Amino acid sequence: MNRLLTILIACVSIGAWAQEILLTVTPADAVGDWAQALLPLRLRATPAQEVAFEGPPVILSQWGEITLGTARYTFLVGVRADGQADLWVDINRDRRITPDEMVVPTRAPGYVEWQVELMATPAGGQPFPYPLTVVWPEGRGYVYLVGGAPRWGEVAVDGVRATIVVVDGDLDGVYGTKGDFYAVDVDGDGTIHGDPDGHERFALGEPFTLGGKSYRLSQIDPGGAWVRLAPAAYVDPKPPLLPGYPAPDLRFDAFLDGRPVALSALRGKVVLVDFWATWCGPCMNELPALVDLYAARRGDGFEIVAVSLDTNERDLRTVLATRDIQWPVAFEGKSWDNSLAQLYRVYQIPTSYLLDRSGTIRYRDVHGEELAQRVDELLSSPRVDEPRPPTPVLGATAPPRPILDVKVPGEIGLVPGVEDVIAVQVINSSPYEAEEVTFAVLGLPPQATSPTVEVPSIPGFAERTVRLTIALGESGAPVSAGSLEVLYHYCIGDSCFQIKDTVPLAFAFGETRARAGLPTWWLLVAIGVGLVVAMFLRGRALTAVGIVLIGLAAGALTVGLFRGQATQAWRIGSVLCTACVGIEEVRAEAPILSPQELEAVRQFAGSARLVVFHTPWCKSCPYAKALVAELARLNPAIAYELVDAERDRTRAEAAGVIQSGRVIVPAILVEETGRVLFGTSSLLARILVALAEVP
Repeated sequence: MNRLLTILIACVSIGAWAQEILLTVTPADAVGDWAQALLPLRLRATPAQEVAFEGPPVILSQWGEITLGTARYTFLVGVRADGQADLWVDINRDRRITPDEMVVPTRAPGYVEWQVELMATPAGGQPFPYPLTVVWPEGRGYVYLVGGAPRWGEVAVDGVRATIVVVDGDLDGVYGTKGDFYAVDVDGDGTIHGDPDGHERFALGEPFTLGGKSYRLSQIDPGGAWVRLAPAAYVDPKPPLLPGYPAPDLRFDAFLDGRPVALSALRGKVVLVDFWATWCGPCMNELPALVDLYAARRGDGFEIVAVSLDTNERDLRTVLATRDIQWPVAFEGKSWDNSLAQLYRVYQIPTSYLLDRSGTIRYRDVHGEELAQRVDELLSSPRVDEPRPPTPVLGATAPPRPILDVKVPGEIGLVPGVEDVIAVQVINSSPYEAEEVTFAVLGLPPQATSPTVEVPSIPGFAERTVRLTIALGESGAPVSAGSLEVLYHYCIGDSCFQIKDTVPLAFAFGETRARAGLPTWWLLVAIGVGLVVAMFLRGRALTAVGIVLIGLAAGALTVGLFRGQATQAWRIGSVLCTACVGIEEVRAEAPILSPQELEAVRQFAGSARLVVFHTPWCKSCPYAKALVAELARLNPAIAYELVDAERDRTRAEAAGVIQSGRVIVPAILVEETGRVLFGTSSLLARILVALAEVP
């Protein structure tokens, strides 16, 4: 009997394996803009690993690193004395960047881009060529990487053939990792609609339906040589959200009065389906025009059906009342998890669909005067037009992705009757500002509490430490795991995105607290005394004091790590690093310009006004003021003004010099472009780049 059962199980397993489809995929050249992933990458003043640069002299150096599988490529964006920006990449990864490793640029107003092909070396897969585009907005501290290395093949199900494309959506040089996706031409029209809201785009674990059968991508070669498709439970095909196709029906009870609303019941009217939120700046900017249009055309057969992605009921109710919004609004309080938004695969707001009298989508994302013209056009024409070609959706090549990297402690001790504070490190890895960031601890035992923490904003490429409090009651039940939910939104141009990210937490119930380490006040006093002494010393005596301070700090860090006091060692290191930066930024000497820099300043033919924000306590501000004064002396076309940021806080806040109540100086504002330069590191080079932007 056991032998028969074993044979039966083996036969079933072989049959299931036989139903799987093994498909070879090869590089795809032109499948659509949707297959090009976009990733911002921060640049730094020094390389992440030791690399020798043997190229020509540059006045501004910005370093970055690209990781493709196990391969790490260091690159340098360098600006020469004449203002020309070039890119060098350590293509052979020998930690030497030579002149022949410069990439040929393509220049356009405001940015430079380079095309480069690197080798991705995924673990568990064969190396493969990886084409990338590097885009640098001139003068910025970041670049955009554009790629995805799409690969394609053809799949056949019951005689129905379709093209399938897999994309390395997270640009890490490995297929099958978080952020990757695939697309299938399920309708067989020869065009793959793989935009983030396209009906032919699928997440790695999401099934698709072809020829009446559903499949899922069960396995993918890390090197992108093949994919394996496995049968899945039948799922209905995604409805196309394109002009010429019927709009999916929406049904809900209106937020204010509870009356039932159905999109299908509005046949015979021209309807605007609008997805928005009160926290979305572009959405709020459009409201006055929508109110006017609704009032003017409602009697002619125009209707608006809105879906709010808000989570705060009070905010929504206030906006609806103060803006006199009369059309029905759907509200679930679930943000992007709103069921109606998911039905329409909304990934950015504002998103809107304009329907004709038959409920067919005619236009997408039209605003302002164009929207009014399209409404009049559809109101005056009762006929149903033939399906039209899809309208391109601008900006849909990059789906919303988390921009905050959240780092939590490896293990959190929960002690009954004790309140604990955990430090969460948050890094914004993009140039966009994260707004209304909330942190909530989930999965705690019944007797534990942890208040939600809100941070108004985290600027682009900024770092923040958020402290969360967890209190466990005397009778708290053991729990081993929980999670930290991070909710925020950010905007790119006229589109806003909201992100909900979850980070796992590990709890240790009943663990005792780490023993308090040695007090750090004595080290702070020693460093402070050393810095005061250093201000009055010169020559060898200053060197000796410096050696003593460094030795003292190194010894303290070693003792801290040896005793297992990692947090204390980190704090000591922070104090030391802050002190070092202070010493480096005290630029008491007069600015000295090289012959090339002198010539670059004198050749500036435009007209610029530099505003130097400073404070009395800023030790590096005198250097910034002296440097700008020297530039104005060398070239009469350069004027300058000195502003005390503490006395004129209104002006400093308007320029962005005061952020979250904190004054950041020295700061130089280029009035003609609005560019603000902070700090003194490579200040002259950055000023020259900023002057080159002045029209």
